[in-house]
Amino acid sequence: MIGSKTPAASLTRRALFLSGAVGLAGAAAARSAARAGDDGKDAVALVKRLTGKTPVESDRLRMAIPRSFPNGYTVPLSLDIDSPMTESDHVRYIRVVAPRNPLIDVATFHFVVRRSRPRVSTRIRLAMPQFVLAFAELSDGTLLLARRWCDVATNGCA
Repeated sequence: MIGSKTPAASLTRRALFLSGAVGLAGAAAARSAARAGDDGKDAVALVKRLTGKTPVESDRLRMAIPRSFPNGYTVPLSLDIDSPMTESDHVRYIRVVAPRNPLIDVATFHFVVRRSRPRVSTRIRLAMPQFVLAFAELSDGTLLLARRWCDVATNGCA
């Protein structure tokens, strides 16, 4: 087969255009999510886009995360919410998002009425310094929001 020619792989204009459009759309979505977590002011808008509901900042939902942590791979996070966990007044779930991570969803925790306390302690990964958002949906449909800044020295989402 020496001397035989193989057809060169060629990109059509359509394929090039489509890959460029997909890349731009992905970059725009990432920029939009990153902007939502830059100063914490757009947290309400981001949660509304994710859930369709407007959250209310509340002291009932408490989030503990260090303001500064040396490693983005294992950032400690604790969540606690005041709730009697009765049939008429309970927490359905708590969701944690990090808007500047490659995948913004960090975790979702569901709770069982009368069988669990709405408390969680875990470790999460953060790609860069950012506001971490937690929101809890209550049995009446109310969304409670908490946000905290965490400055990480190394990228935990490589």
